[in-house]
Amino acid sequence: MEITIPALQTLNDGVSTAYNTAFWDAPTVYGEYSYDASSTGPSEVYPRLDLISGLREWIGARVIERLSLTTFSVVNKHFEKTISIDRDQLEDDKYGFLAPAAQQLGQNAAHLPDLLTTQLLLAGHTTKTYDGQNFFDAAHPTYDLTGKATTVANYQTPNTGDTAGQPWFLMDTTKVLRPLIWQRRRPFAIIPMVALDSEIVFKTREFVWGVDGRCNAGFGLWHLAAMSTAPLTPQYVMALRAQVAAISRPDGTPMGIVPNILVHGPANAAAAIKVTTGEFDTSATSPTIAYEPNPAKGLLRRVENPWIR
Repeated sequence: MEITIPALQTLNDGVSTAYNTAFWDAPTVYGEYSYDASSTGPSEVYPRLDLISGLREWIGARVIERLSLTTFSVVNKHFEKTISIDRDQLEDDKYGFLAPAAQQLGQNAAHLPDLLTTQLLLAGHTTKTYDGQNFFDAAHPTYDLTGKATTVANYQTPNTGDTAGQPWFLMDTTKVLRPLIWQRRRPFAIIPMVALDSEIVFKTREFVWGVDGRCNAGFGLWHLAAMSTAPLTPQYVMALRAQVAAISRPDGTPMGIVPNILVHGPANAAAAIKVTTGEFDTSATSPTIAYEPNPAKGLLRRVENPWIR
């Protein structure tokens, strides 16, 4: 390849096309359970919507409920990846790998939200959230039907005799906010440094392409998700579903949490299919109860997350 301005422009156009095509074609899962938020500053603040009581019958004067100043925030971070190719490789026509490399950059950028949100999910049982408890915890503060303070669990572990396995999650994604937040400040784009008179080309004989953006993932509302390390069976699913359904507002009215998706990793794929679509519960080892009807059938949509390990 003769190193000329038109040749470099053609090369760069090919790299950009490869990157953008792979970026937009990459399959992702974070959108299934994350609130997609645009950011206009270094961080964004989100309200605790669980503190807003339900509507009341209008008798007499209005009862004003002043919004709580309790909020939580997500701070944007910088992410980048940079690749280069030596001028000699271009001159010797040894650059066929450049397009696949650009495609991989595009896929990696598209999958960053998946990776960051999954990291939060997997660390949720050891990470504090706005109420002082871990995001997935056995004692989140809530209220009973009379408005009395109590606690509720959105974290489930195996009963005695059962073995812990790869975690799985129940989530309600029908509310205003979602269990997780994906916050976008500046979108990812590929930036070339291939001008013959650029400093890096002059000093290192390398042509460089860099991808960068500003964004971050954060926890949303804990009451919209529940985590389990127990075996993925109808019994455990129904028990965890009942736990999150007990969450109430400060005035005692139920929050109406009804999980609609089951998020799981590859190791739980077979069990998840049985739980969500199977006619019978085949999880028990006793032959006398192995074929009882499956109470969880049809209640949840299965979402497989390949990043869960």
